[in-house]
Amino acid sequence: MRKTCLFLLLFLTCFWGNRVLAAARFTLKDINNNRKTINTDSDPYGEFKTIVVPIKRAGNLIIIEAQLDTLEGNFILDTGSPGLTLNETYFRDAAHEEDKESGGINGQSASFTTVIHNFSILDLHYDRITADVTDLSAIENSKGIKILGLLGTRLFAKLAITVDLFNNLLYIHKLDDKGEILPGERPFNQPDMKTSFKLLDDVIFIKGSIQDEDMWLAFDTGAESNLLDYDNFKKLARRMKIISHTTVTGIGGNGYENSYAFFDKMVIGNYVFKRNHIMLTRLDQLGKVYNTTVDAILGYDFFSRGIFTINFVKKELEMYIYTYPDK
Repeated sequence: MRKTCLFLLLFLTCFWGNRVLAAARFTLKDINNNRKTINTDSDPYGEFKTIVVPIKRAGNLIIIEAQLDTLEGNFILDTGSPGLTLNETYFRDAAHEEDKESGGINGQSASFTTVIHNFSILDLHYDRITADVTDLSAIENSKGIKILGLLGTRLFAKLAITVDLFNNLLYIHKLDDKGEILPGERPFNQPDMKTSFKLLDDVIFIKGSIQDEDMWLAFDTGAESNLLDYDNFKKLARRMKIISHTTVTGIGGNGYENSYAFFDKMVIGNYVFKRNHIMLTRLDQLGKVYNTTVDAILGYDFFSRGIFTINFVKKELEMYIYTYPDK
């Protein structure tokens, strides 16, 4: 049996004023070798140019409805997850393609893969998708909402998406032969920020800087807060201000204290972001899963500052910044 490492759950609970923040992390990587898994999933199809999907919110999580066979329900849009993940609570009886040995930050959990058919987001359809099945009950319990699964980057690998949190809308775009959104289908034009990214194990990594220190930043719509690794914080401590302390709880139920910090300058692409907040934590375990150093994660604190478009074919991220003072 192939062993895999599932960095199953980084569940961060942060009290800042009267707000509760959380970040959930689900990623999968083969740690036995560097061979690429053959992708036998079908390409997405449908009679559309752009689909407009309503967004629901659970805390800082982006929730959209999708349908698997006859079952319709809530899925989290999670660009920190490489593919489709299903909640074991509702899919424990699915056919097992492969069992996995999985590990979380503070405990262990079993998971398996399955193959599903007839998956749809409105007019976007998939005939065949390989999915990981694991326990997502911690998210359901914390948010008080039924969650069927997570929608990771591979689902949109041949598409582009635009997220407008102000109006709670997700746009799913078909692309032309050059990887461009079709003419007349852009809901917004003239972005304030544009940058390229790379995909490592189907996770988005962006080159940027925090307080003039260059870093690789994972862009993660499933993280409810920005996260900075402690080793990088040591270099930046004099240029940051601690504003609160947090309790971090992992899958095993153990907790430890982290901190939440303020800093003034972050540069992504051609744009300088002022007045930033970030949670200080350990990202070394996540780095082992990705087989690369993870300096920081860009979560809700970052992407809620504007409308953003991700073109997965051209590997470009654009943002249309909301016009708040000092942003």
